[in-house]
Amino acid sequence: MLVTKHAAELCALLVNDLHGELPSRILATLLIKGRSSIPQLASHSSIGPRQLRHGLGVLIQQNLLYHHTDADNGVTHYEANPDACYNLVRSGKILDVIESNYGAPERELVQTLMMLGHARIADLVHAFSSRGAKHNGVNGTHTEDAERITSEAHLHQALARLIQAEIVEPVRPESFRKPEDIFQEIKDDVTRVPPGEKATKKKDQADQETRERFREYQSRSKMLKRQLDQDHGATGKRRKLENGNGSHHDDYRKVEVNLNVVVRVNYERCSVELRNQRLAEYAADTFGEVTGQIYKVALELLTAKLSRCQDNPMAGAEPNVTTSTITTMDIFDNLDPNINTRSGIGKAGKDKIHFQSAEKLRPMPPTSDTESDDDDAPPVPRPRQVAVESDDDDGSGDSEEDDEMGEGAPAPAVKSNGHKLSKVKFEDEGSVATSRLDQMRQHLLLLSEGKHRFLRHCGSQGRGQWTVDFRHLMDRLREGELDAVIGQSHGRHGLRLTKILREKGKLDEKTLPLAALMKKSDVQGKMLAMQMAGLVDVQEVPKDNSRLANRTLFFWYFDRERTEAQMLDDLYKAMLRCLQTLDVERHRNRNVLSFVERKDVKGREEEVMTAEHYNEYNKHLEVQEKLLAQVSRLDEMVAVFKDY
Repeated sequence: MLVTKHAAELCALLVNDLHGELPSRILATLLIKGRSSIPQLASHSSIGPRQLRHGLGVLIQQNLLYHHTDADNGVTHYEANPDACYNLVRSGKILDVIESNYGAPERELVQTLMMLGHARIADLVHAFSSRGAKHNGVNGTHTEDAERITSEAHLHQALARLIQAEIVEPVRPESFRKPEDIFQEIKDDVTRVPPGEKATKKKDQADQETRERFREYQSRSKMLKRQLDQDHGATGKRRKLENGNGSHHDDYRKVEVNLNVVVRVNYERCSVELRNQRLAEYAADTFGEVTGQIYKVALELLTAKLSRCQDNPMAGAEPNVTTSTITTMDIFDNLDPNINTRSGIGKAGKDKIHFQSAEKLRPMPPTSDTESDDDDAPPVPRPRQVAVESDDDDGSGDSEEDDEMGEGAPAPAVKSNGHKLSKVKFEDEGSVATSRLDQMRQHLLLLSEGKHRFLRHCGSQGRGQWTVDFRHLMDRLREGELDAVIGQSHGRHGLRLTKILREKGKLDEKTLPLAALMKKSDVQGKMLAMQMAGLVDVQEVPKDNSRLANRTLFFWYFDRERTEAQMLDDLYKAMLRCLQTLDVERHRNRNVLSFVERKDVKGREEEVMTAEHYNEYNKHLEVQEKLLAQVSRLDEMVAVFKDY
């Protein structure tokens, strides 16, 4: 796997900060030199074989590299896993989203696995059970069962829940091998032809068989999950909590997982959870907090069986997952009853709503960003209405399909001056649950409209079927992040020029000023500045063999793929500089920090330390908080451009 210079330095720095200098030096050598054996590593890194084995043991325990022993010669080769190394920077975000979606006990278990790398379930049971016994012996009774894991039964419950959600996965010997190597072995086996025989399989047939066998290999890691689903039923992804923390001891009373199984954290599935959170925040910023909460529930249901954000190019797309849909009733059944569905949506008279457009069905994903809403779509019946004299407009817009026009209903009264009509109220003849369902459905229709297309209304079963076109949605999110960076770096004129090139493709430098409504000199200056930054480039097309400037056409173009790759490397570089600055600050304040780490000082800093040293310590904490917050923001952009 090829990584840039700044990405390799960032991975080595993260490993150095968490696991020490020796593993970091070995990892840096592997990132530079590629796959190597122990003698090769000793030659490249000037580290002795004994120290190399100690460092490699730490990296293997933490799942930070691949290794495989050749059956023919018995030589073991090691290769760095840069994705696993980079995931170290997201540990805090992952723990927060696990606690939000599953609970505090699950967060504690995931945090323990992150610290250990991978561990046998028997060892986890021993560690948590002994800690629970010690806690009970000190306090007499345990009053925080919902917050901590203190018994073997509780551990099995939390572990089973995480395995069924694919947050935790079993570890097999093949888990430490590079997936590309396994895919190549399968491909060689499929295309192997015995001596003296002719090849009978076509290339397309061989590729399909290779992908199927690779998917079968990947599905072996889900055997424990399928067994738990079969024995105890598929669990819902989100546990309904009371005040955010609820006990779930009754969910899995008799769950027991094989104690000899080795487990670790599945970061690919954690990326799906982080993407759901990011998209929910994006929707909340666009439409409001309530709409974002409803959208998060829809995302959780749609991605319940999704193992990773992007399709594996070696395995191909899985049709049963990419085309999954949910109904309005599914979302309503899983919606938190404390969410006020009445807020966040406007109130408009039903005679002002064009139901043919609002309820339009889109069975297929949009083919372009400029897809028209006037395309053919299955007709949707217009809801029945009721007009009633009333000055109270509190219930307008609550129901769509459950109201009827009463026989002999009086017409709206008109004042004698003929200028003001009384307000019209659409009565809700259904139950409160029906009204809440209709309000929630309005939020879903709102999410399906606009340029972002957070949802796609794709069917009419169950009060409407919904799906999410993640590829289209993430493309719009990446486009927004890219525009924000270009706008901050080169101003609104640079952003205007890049948008024109993105839409039109290659443009002659003579037509670009007219399209941008700018002066020619301003356009040339801005385009040269962006060319130096690597955002745009120019192609020279000579009219004849003389290649004179006045006989040459200059076409400017915007290469989005190259720009995103360069921006990703710039993000790695910025994160690296932030962490290096943090290391410098820690070294500068090493005396104060070493004093604070003492056991008799922790928690009593203000009492023990002098005013001068205490102020210095607080300043260091402020600088550290700012740097780590910047790293977190940069990581969100990296996830948008690379992982989501």
